[in-house]
Amino acid sequence: MDDRVEVGVLGATGAVGQRLIRLLEDHPWFRLAEVAGSEASAGKTLADRIGAGADGFSRTTAGLRLQDPDGSWASSILL
Repeated sequence: MDDRVEVGVLGATGAVGQRLIRLLEDHPWFRLAEVAGSEASAGKTLADRIGAGADGFSRTTAGLRLQDPDGSWASSILL
């Protein structure tokens, strides 16, 4: 069972968002659960949106679907 706290990252396609994702990928206390970019990015995967920048991400992380930043969030923490 994964009892880590779920975290969402706003601006996940930008430089700071990508750095946060890298820090959260294997974090022992937090689990990256949701990501968002711009409204135009909603529905695309993280890998589709940032291209080669996603090469260092795990397959699970790269496959996360970007959601609308104004949509509903299930995560306990948003960064």
